[in-house]
Amino acid sequence: MKLSILVPFRDADGTRTRAKEWILARWAHFYPEAEIIVEPDDGIDPFNKSYAVNRCAEKATGDTFMVLDADTWVEPAHISRAFNLIAHGIPWVVPANRHMRLRREFSERLMKLDPKGPLPPIQAQHAETQGPVVGFAWIIPRKAWEAVGGMDERIRGWGGEDTSFTWAMDRVNGRHRRLNGVAMCLWHDRPRDARRNRIWVGQDRSQEQEKALVVQAYSRARTRDAMLAVLGKAAPIVEAAPVRVPPWKKRRTA
Repeated sequence: MKLSILVPFRDADGTRTRAKEWILARWAHFYPEAEIIVEPDDGIDPFNKSYAVNRCAEKATGDTFMVLDADTWVEPAHISRAFNLIAHGIPWVVPANRHMRLRREFSERLMKLDPKGPLPPIQAQHAETQGPVVGFAWIIPRKAWEAVGGMDERIRGWGGEDTSFTWAMDRVNGRHRRLNGVAMCLWHDRPRDARRNRIWVGQDRSQEQEKALVVQAYSRARTRDAMLAVLGKAAPIVEAAPVRVPPWKKRRTA
């Protein structure tokens, strides 16, 4: 399998570039035959991860994609197992079930090390937050990616894009396998609004009614046919209902 690593990236606050460069140097060392594609979004606030990932996918030549956050490392043993599972017919794989967002001082310590070398033990006290995994890193056959048409660019800003994509992939291609890796995330500033909600720079989560409706449509699509209808790849079973083509797909085929 030829691996394309798709990395969405925009350094909106100046705290992310150094971490991205160190982490991608590590990925390049451990996966020298992979192509690493880094693309920005459209530059409009807040950041549109879906747009940036789709731009990466347009340039990718591999038959397997890893969609990777630019601050994230997962140990190769879990990545290798994911490749093996896909080779044996698992639709797609999430190689980590837990994340650790590292404290600034520990991230600084790591980034002074050679990215090609071993990492010191990483323990709970080194993390500012820990929790479950939705995004961070996915390993996806190209055919499965194409079956859903990529990520939904209507979902802009922090929240909703990773969950909606997971629902779409599971409904259309079959349920993913989740491994027990840890997504280690280097420090960068993570802004929050007055209600302590995570946001991207320029995001107002109180003004996201349209986005909420899009995510709600994904959550309600419990069958493959229903999800294909949400994705605009098939029509619901009603008389001569037209196929809806999402606006970002029109842009890419224009």
